[in-house]
Amino acid sequence: MSEKIQTIIDAVKELSVIELSELVKAFEEEFGVSAAAPVAVAAAGGAAAPAAGWCRRRRPRPA
Repeated sequence: MSEKIQTIIDAVKELSVIELSELVKAFEEEFGVSAAAPVAVAAAGGAAAPAAGWCRRRRPRPA
């Protein structure tokens, strides 16, 4: 790893959570990117159904 990168990592280690949040916002604005995680596209036919035998409250369905 280059010395520049190590210097940046060391500096980031010293930041508070609020400062890290501000840093992310600054990177997003400066470079026109987003740090948001991509959302997986559901397969054709809509959202996945719950596993067989389970309802929304995670109780087994009666047989």
